[in-house]
Amino acid sequence: MAIFFLMGIYMIRIYEVNTDKKLPERQVFQKGELVPYERDYNISENDICEGYYVKVLDTKVMEAKEFCEKYDAVDMGLATHYYMVNLEVQNKGNEYVGEQGVALGLAMLTGTNYAIIPSPEMFGAANPDMPSYSFSLQNGTKKEIWLVFSIIPNNMPDYEWIQKDPPMLQITQYPSQKLITL
Repeated sequence: MAIFFLMGIYMIRIYEVNTDKKLPERQVFQKGELVPYERDYNISENDICEGYYVKVLDTKVMEAKEFCEKYDAVDMGLATHYYMVNLEVQNKGNEYVGEQGVALGLAMLTGTNYAIIPSPEMFGAANPDMPSYSFSLQNGTKKEIWLVFSIIPNNMPDYEWIQKDPPMLQITQYPSQKLITL
């Protein structure tokens, strides 16, 4: 009898924790469209980069050898290809330069049953003038960068999977999940 009572209390607690939880609103934008971050974020409200906008300019897939030769990168031997997303980031109203900015290391390529985070090493190779993924811009300025994602065989997704199921770029997760078609 005590076991049933404890199970009942446990089930009530599970119900209370999971009710009234809002799922993120999914917003899909098109390549070339200027997308505002607004008050949306990835991990916590500290990630808010209100006043910033992002636009996907171009995408390309390069074989690992070609990428390493072009960008003078050290090949770690894991990736066969690199999926590259060319972005323009704009500050159109954030006055907190140096305090708030964009954390592009939290952006992801997402598709059916997969998500890929950017490669820090290859980001540095493709953007030698950028010290890291996170940066702030002076109000009224913009910056063009390349995000680089490693495509590793025997991991999901591999190169063939991505060709069949093209990804979108996710820039925020909550309260709105903002995705940009590539």
